[in-house]
Amino acid sequence: MIKFFRAIRQSLLTENPTNSKAGRYLFYAIGEILLVVIGILIALGINNWNQQIKDDKLGKDLLVRIRRDLAQDTLNFRATINFNNKVRDELKELLVTLYDGVDRKEQVQQMSGIWDKALDQSFSPNDNTYRNIVSSGTLGLIKNLKLKEEIIDLYSEYDQKKDLLASINVWMIGIASAMDTETEFIKFSSEVSDIYTSEEMLNENDFAFLNNKEDPRFKLLVRAITAAAFNQKANNAYRQELIKKCEMALQQIDLELAK
Repeated sequence: MIKFFRAIRQSLLTENPTNSKAGRYLFYAIGEILLVVIGILIALGINNWNQQIKDDKLGKDLLVRIRRDLAQDTLNFRATINFNNKVRDELKELLVTLYDGVDRKEQVQQMSGIWDKALDQSFSPNDNTYRNIVSSGTLGLIKNLKLKEEIIDLYSEYDQKKDLLASINVWMIGIASAMDTETEFIKFSSEVSDIYTSEEMLNENDFAFLNNKEDPRFKLLVRAITAAAFNQKANNAYRQELIKKCEMALQQIDLELAK
């Protein structure tokens, strides 16, 4: 295009031989300036176009990474819900066994195993990608404003749920600590029971309180099991809410990536 404009300029100079020499040089200089300006504008336009293509690709790459994390979170949340439902059934059986009476060490060991599983309620979503995007300042590469707001709201919901579950876990730690302090129940855990190598170390006296419904330690265990069931219910409810939000975000991301 620049060659085209230069050809026109030279043609005009040739067709006006009567012009003064100074006028021809002035016209030539103005023409050169215009050509330089046009060249700069074209270069800037091409550069902006290339940068826009690059930014669009990076924005889609970010969405692909976020989508991968949300899809994995959805699977993990469902797996935890299923796990909690199974353990909840085991807690019901534990209470039946407890109220029917315990006469064997193996029964207590089984009860201890169920209790340990019920305490496992960690909440660790895959949010590193989103945190890195925010800290690097590249969130703006997601051009769909509605989708970007939906993603921000979702991860804000993650933070809220994480705080709520952390407060419940603090409460559960207090209950578990009381169990360890007030009873010998921890001695029957599969993690430590093998170190008690004689009858004197681990015997029926250590779980005798389980057969006395008026014993404060029996009541403490019942309250602990109840608290674990509440913890499971809360965890399941929060995860179910997040699954719905994740699925909505995934649908919007898929639509954006299909464009």
